[in-house]
Amino acid sequence: MGLLMNTANEVAEKVKENFNDTENYLFALKCNDFKTGLFKLLLSRLYYTMDGARSFILYFSEKGIYEKEISNTMNGNFVLMPWNEIGEFNVDLKSRKAIITLFHIGKKVLYEIPYTGTMAKSNKNMLEKLLGKNFNRID
Repeated sequence: MGLLMNTANEVAEKVKENFNDTENYLFALKCNDFKTGLFKLLLSRLYYTMDGARSFILYFSEKGIYEKEISNTMNGNFVLMPWNEIGEFNVDLKSRKAIITLFHIGKKVLYEIPYTGTMAKSNKNMLEKLLGKNFNRID
């Protein structure tokens, strides 16, 4: 729903409003690993469809990853996942997207970072910059 309700300019404005920055964020879609996705599909097709359509802004800072769901509205606040609570952080680069996998307080979380589409028009360039800066993570 966020794909239809919001624009890339609104996303950039929301990031600038909250962080005074427009370069350290990505547009992301929440995704499930194979086992979780299969379980949810068997449980209910409607739930699987709704859960798979959730869109987010991920902002990366020295403190951690700020997450904001934008599926229905741009209202609301960013939620911080501090780096010290993230046990594992991996980026799997593919030709049309990247998959970010992280473990936040022991829970596996996956985000798909698309490279194409109106909401994702600058994702690939911003992802390359973030990779070069280690996602602003201070070890």
